[in-house]
Amino acid sequence: MHLQDKLTIDDKRRTRDGYMTVNARVARAGNVQVYGGAEVGRPDLAAVRVYRPADEVFSADTMQSFAHRPVTFGHPPQTVSSTNWRDVAKGWSDSEVVRDGEFVRVSMLLADAETIAAVENGTRELSMGYDCTLDWTSGTSPTGERYDAVQRGIRSNHIAVVPQARGGSELRLGDSAGGNRKELHMMNDTEKRTMRDSVRGMPLSQAKDLPIYDEFKTFWNNGMPANELAALHDGAIVEPRQPTADESRVEAARDHMIHQLGNAQRSPVNDNRNVSSPQFARDGRPMSSLADHERAREEMIISQSNAWKGN
Repeated sequence: MHLQDKLTIDDKRRTRDGYMTVNARVARAGNVQVYGGAEVGRPDLAAVRVYRPADEVFSADTMQSFAHRPVTFGHPPQTVSSTNWRDVAKGWSDSEVVRDGEFVRVSMLLADAETIAAVENGTRELSMGYDCTLDWTSGTSPTGERYDAVQRGIRSNHIAVVPQARGGSELRLGDSAGGNRKELHMMNDTEKRTMRDSVRGMPLSQAKDLPIYDEFKTFWNNGMPANELAALHDGAIVEPRQPTADESRVEAARDHMIHQLGNAQRSPVNDNRNVSSPQFARDGRPMSSLADHERAREEMIISQSNAWKGN
């Protein structure tokens, strides 16, 4: 299976004859990346979470495969070989391949003026095109991320200079966000239908970037990006928004205040009256079935109401 990953150029230098030498992270280990099911040969699945274990990335065979690889400007439609190297190669990696923490770092030379200009103008992310086998064994990574499959036998094919990396901005001049991405103009009608069918149930954050929505990306409709609206129309789902840290703190403080007010209302007073706590909320639910903050609020409101009534 042919896939792509992306990182970022972080060390570059021009030579006296106009070439550019680059030292960059080109692959990441221990992470889980999300692909559309159609991207990995499983159109029956909306999304597939793929784990890349460190022992696979840093194996001797995989590390050696990063050496002497062609560098391309964008991903070519086919894997790079001796038959199309002349047409697509803009440079090459050398034999200096080392482990850099959770990344693989490679030295390379860019020899094409257009590619060098693009890098100097801000196109600084790298995407690794590689072949691998997917082991459809699900599990949880050491960092707690769930995955559906594991990459095995990773072998580099080429390194592409691209606008955006799948592996994160740490992979600069790194993995491409397109994954095993076939551009829209290269897809037949059956492939388009299969990809559109796979969108149902897929998170919107993933579905909106599928190539079937590329033509909508520069437009807005009803106040939202048209590619997102089209993905929603095809069945993509909006993931529940997680509260920010500040929102969680405010919610916790509110619950604490209500709890404290409830405790104050339950405290005994010296009015020679024996006031018992209400057994039921105003809607009839037993107080024992309510959460602490709900019970405290109900007791406070009922107590105040009784006070106003003179009970």
